[in-house]
Amino acid sequence: MAIVLTERMKGWIELMGCHLCVATPEGVPWVTVSRFAKVTKPDQISFAMEKGEIGVIEAALSKNPWVAIGVSKQGGIRAAYQFKGKGKVLRSGGEFDAIKGMATGIATDAVLIVDLTELYCTKPGAEAGQRLDVMAPEAVDAWEKARWTDIPGK
Repeated sequence: MAIVLTERMKGWIELMGCHLCVATPEGVPWVTVSRFAKVTKPDQISFAMEKGEIGVIEAALSKNPWVAIGVSKQGGIRAAYQFKGKGKVLRSGGEFDAIKGMATGIATDAVLIVDLTELYCTKPGAEAGQRLDVMAPEAVDAWEKARWTDIPGK
């Protein structure tokens, strides 16, 4: 199934920024924060990253493109999702310029683009770890609306 981020997911991602986790081929995790995130396609998130932010994960990412994403700030419970996909780092070009232009207040050194392939629920309780990307997009939207009514930024 294809991942299609809901309006609520987009709101949390774009309003709160994200923690980004990568791992070396040996399995050593590295985590950084990106304060600017933008949903650029229904299944893609782009991050404007400063030198220190991308520097934490770039070496591992160059050998293992898989990225796990969690919403930052208070989003751990209210935005109870983990997104996973393959990432690539850009330092020039049209996509880089577009994201850099949107990321006011960020000294953008690189743009990380993550094409999402997996979506999990991290809500505590019986639903923790439930894989949502195996559901049709309409079913994910209905599942989410049955649990939460808030949409960040609205």
